[in-house]
Amino acid sequence: MFAKFGFTLLVLLFGALAFTGGMMAPDNWRAPVTAFGNKLLSIKAPTAPPGPAAKAPPASHASIAATAAAPLKIDSLLVTTEVGAAAPAAGQPAYALQLGQFVTDDEATEAEQHAQAIGLPLTHLQVVDADKAPWTVLAAGRFATQAEAENAAVRVQAMLKLPSTPVIRLPPPAKSAT
Repeated sequence: MFAKFGFTLLVLLFGALAFTGGMMAPDNWRAPVTAFGNKLLSIKAPTAPPGPAAKAPPASHASIAATAAAPLKIDSLLVTTEVGAAAPAAGQPAYALQLGQFVTDDEATEAEQHAQAIGLPLTHLQVVDADKAPWTVLAAGRFATQAEAENAAVRVQAMLKLPSTPVIRLPPPAKSAT
């Protein structure tokens, strides 16, 4: 019993000393560790999606794509080494870089304002995840091949200070009603 109690105290003491040492470390020691930790934790935990009474996205966005009645499945945007679905019927598939996935269109608009400096066309995609929760995906660019998108990713990440920009396949353009 005393061994377990002693071991528990030793673990608590070690944790307290590690915490104190981390807090007292000089900034030039903490910066690389913080950068590494941020890189590991760069994927933000999603917040709760809006409920059914959420406001509709503003119609003023000229770059909003895929506003069809049924939202896209988020899995249809992923680019994998194995093709799970046929390429879009009209011409070649188009690729883009995913800048973010947002619960509300307001968050996507804020990110879009930050991303307008890169000079690439920005696209909002309305998607649903496996749980049928709605999301807004902000994508940059329209590339003919996956390789072109991957080559541009490094530049876009540097300009926007993003840890990653996954390549996604854009849906085919919506058919005109005329």
